[in-house]
Amino acid sequence: MSRVVSISGVVAALMLLWGQTLVQAAEPLEVRLKTALDAVVASDQTVFPGAILSVSHPDQGTYAVAAGVADIETNAPLTPDARFRAGSIAKPFVAAVVLQLVEEGKLSLDDTMTELLPQDVTARFAGSDKITLRMLLNHTSGIPEWLSDEAIGRIAANPAKVWDVGEFLDLAAAMAPAFAPGTGWAYSNTDYNLVGLVIERATGQPWRETVRTRVIEPLGLKSTTLPEPGDVAIPGAFMHGYGLIGGSVVDLSFIDPSMAGAAGGGALVTTVGDLATFLAALRSGKLFKDPATYQAMADFVAAAGEGGRTGYGLGLEKYALPGGIEMIGHSGGTAGYRSGAFYFPALDLTMTFAISVQADPTPVIAAALGAMASEAAP
Repeated sequence: MSRVVSISGVVAALMLLWGQTLVQAAEPLEVRLKTALDAVVASDQTVFPGAILSVSHPDQGTYAVAAGVADIETNAPLTPDARFRAGSIAKPFVAAVVLQLVEEGKLSLDDTMTELLPQDVTARFAGSDKITLRMLLNHTSGIPEWLSDEAIGRIAANPAKVWDVGEFLDLAAAMAPAFAPGTGWAYSNTDYNLVGLVIERATGQPWRETVRTRVIEPLGLKSTTLPEPGDVAIPGAFMHGYGLIGGSVVDLSFIDPSMAGAAGGGALVTTVGDLATFLAALRSGKLFKDPATYQAMADFVAAAGEGGRTGYGLGLEKYALPGGIEMIGHSGGTAGYRSGAFYFPALDLTMTFAISVQADPTPVIAAALGAMASEAAP
């Protein structure tokens, strides 16, 4: 009964915010999820042409649904197995590799940048001798974010540009530190660009190859890829991503995957099903020798932010929804897309989703919880 009340409370708050109505259980859950998602995409309050959703619950089952179109030019219907660029959801993939290397004794979370990286990298950042690997992973390093409005303008003006990680570091190094190492919190893609370099130095392999061999391939994520810089193709059926530039709707699906590098951006191409598999494996400890290693990832520091974010761990975010329900995982925002992969501990629910613009995904979350609440209601 407590689970039902909890779901209902958060759903009531979210739906009041978005003007949605809870539909009582009269059809199978998969049908209600599809109906709810269709309504969200069709709503005047949303702007995305397409949305994909996957939910998994031990009592209610696992379902994936899609609504809207994959391509506004052809009006091809969107399917639940469509691929998309997942942005910063790449961060927990990268962090999982780091934790594996820590287990193997190749890295320590207390190692400093000066111990981990060459002098030509560390000399760019003040206090690098005090910035630890843990600080890079949980964004307490104070290293500035390179993704400024100016950088976004450069990306939009030349989406095919192949970026080098040194360019990201140069952009960040030109700014003042956000705070002294370890004394605050600020989200910084630069942190994960540096983590990518740490992985490469520790393994002798490109970070993409290491993530493939240690995470993607062992978990059988057949629809997940890390395209190499210069390869803008998305294989198979995919959801186009869009943005508004200069007053016109622009297809942003083909921004080069080098954009943001190991921090995410266009690097990770995946599906909601593969993200659900990854998150379940991460939580269960399947990726680690010691299942308790996941608890190190879920050691959150205070990180208040948009969407109700309350904490950040080692590549994991924690959010508190209206009504007090927490969700743990990571969101992804990149040119043309917004996505998420989250577990709701109080509900024992896994939810992954993607929409085809970089916009607020709250209506999708509310619709999914609403459909499931109607199933759970007496």
